Amino acid sequence: MNAKTQTGKHSAAGQYLGYALQPVRLCFHLLNAPSGALVSLEHLDDVAVHLVGGEVVLEQSKSALKQNPISDWAADLWKSLANWLSFMAAGEIDPATSHFRLYVTPVKAGAFAIALNDAKTDADVEALVANLAKAHSKLKAAPACDADVQAFLNADAAHCAALVKNLAVISVDADPVDPIRAIFKPTVSPLIIDLVCERAIGAAKEAADRLIRAGKPAILDVDAFQAEQRAFVQKTNLPGLLSSFTKQPPVEAIEQLIADRPAFVRQLELIEVGDEACVRAVSDYLRTLADISIWGESGLIFEKNLSDWDDDLVGRYEHVSAEVHDIQAGHPATVRGRIVYRRCAQLQPPLDGRVVPGHFVHGSFNALAHGLRLGWHPDYQTLLEPAT
Repeated sequence: MNAKTQTGKHSAAGQYLGYALQPVRLCFHLLNAPSGALVSLEHLDDVAVHLVGGEVVLEQSKSALKQNPISDWAADLWKSLANWLSFMAAGEIDPATSHFRLYVTPVKAGAFAIALNDAKTDADVEALVANLAKAHSKLKAAPACDADVQAFLNADAAHCAALVKNLAVISVDADPVDPIRAIFKPTVSPLIIDLVCERAIGAAKEAADRLIRAGKPAILDVDAFQAEQRAFVQKTNLPGLLSSFTKQPPVEAIEQLIADRPAFVRQLELIEVGDEACVRAVSDYLRTLADISIWGESGLIFEKNLSDWDDDLVGRYEHVSAEVHDIQAGHPATVRGRIVYRRCAQLQPPLDGRVVPGHFVHGSFNALAHGLRLGWHPDYQTLLEPAT
């Protein structure tokens, strides 16, 4: 098969394994929160952790790739504080049970942000507010965040103290996936840790999106999510198993490939397998190519593994084809072709001694049929020659 099998880094700046920042933080809290907790997305805040005792952790997450959202007069910093204070004033947040997190990545800093994070007593808060008012009065021009700074300075003193004393400004991660990697690191092979993280983030996002599409708040159960991830890791970590990290391809992609009639689809047409079988073949073919790419980039397989695998499948096909030719010689060519195809699809040989998903064997046979290294109809080479 023509497949890329170079080892490469999955994550890139700002992409976080292909996901935006909020789903990454949602996943982290689902994995890190204590038993019995719930985690919500875009419900009370960007992300919120609802603890068993009634306390809630409200988190605003900020990407700092292009600017510093916690510099002294950053709009993001003061907007977050002003919003929390307005929610308190409106009775939407209980100051007695709420904790506040401002999560910023990559690592940034600011004098006021440090002071806000470090203030833990009423005296600390009073000093911080006084220093802020003094610094604000010395500005030659009002900053863009002026209205939010004024809202902070003029807020109810009790609300302001509750906010600041329960606030943590967190900016320690160059990559927000790193805390998730740290959770999985003790139990997951380094070769697949990014794949496991990517799958966990995707599962968290998909679960939240499903609730939102149903018109429900995106509130997820921590225990259920952690149990699902444990089961996946236990299965994926088996040394003799190559686990798939791919999902069923979109219907549109399958239909388009069928309409394009590549060689392996034309091979199936020659033996008249039917529409349902053709759809499954295309789906398994696409998943197989995706698996090869992911495994190759992660260093789980190499070009030599694939070359040996292809040779092994071709050899198995030749044995099946010869047996069918001897035993089923009286049947029409299309029938013999379907028998060969179905018997090959049922085989489950290992790849380099490791068990592979069922769709991978089927998809690999279709990939070889696409390259005309094998064929189902006894006369496939002659019949396909004008179209190749």
